Amino acid sequence: MTTKEYRLNLWREFVEHTDYINDRDKETMGKIVGIYAENTAFLFQIYEAFIENDRFIEDEQNGVRYEREDEEYILSHEGKECIFDKKNFKKVLTGMLDLLEDTIPLGSVVDLRKDAYAGIADLQNVEHIRMVVTYRFLGTEEENYYFPYAGVVYPTGMLGRKEVLYFTRPLVERVVKEGYRDEQEDAYVYLMKKELVVEKGKNSYGYADKEEIEAFNKKVKKGVEAGGK
Repeated sequence: MTTKEYRLNLWREFVEHTDYINDRDKETMGKIVGIYAENTAFLFQIYEAFIENDRFIEDEQNGVRYEREDEEYILSHEGKECIFDKKNFKKVLTGMLDLLEDTIPLGSVVDLRKDAYAGIADLQNVEHIRMVVTYRFLGTEEENYYFPYAGVVYPTGMLGRKEVLYFTRPLVERVVKEGYRDEQEDAYVYLMKKELVVEKGKNSYGYADKEEIEAFNKKVKKGVEAGGK
């Protein structure tokens, strides 16, 4: 099974677990997913437009457009519209992004966006926030979100108190060196996304509300402080 095929399979399973994508819209949404199954860049542009309350964005080459009209959020392909309320549109869009987005393998070395970590003193005097991916798909049963990645600083292997740093794909500025990938890796990613996104309805913390992220950060900080005593 190719990477695109397993992503499309995940999407079909996702649709079967929803009650807000009607039968009429399944075909249109399936075509949109097929277009972006190997490159989610335009879907992320739609997400940014959604967050910024922009009213319109279009991919003319592929005939896909997003628009907002009052309380209706519309995703269309070649004129066929799928209309959602705000809550369900976010569920659909973030589900698409989480299922279709490429997953960085364990052992990969990545540079994170330094501007996103301005509040962490240990990281301000380094040229790059260079991390080794050591954990993936982190979260608890009671949370609605998970972290796709956590890692340790390269080359020391730790921050000031030996804690790992949690991050999401949009925070990765570039992949310096990709880790090992094989069929077992693809199977593992498939099963984890099926469990977390399809069956449990969770999303990456990259799509959490500000209040939810702040609550998580406070919990992590308390854990770090307790460990340092």
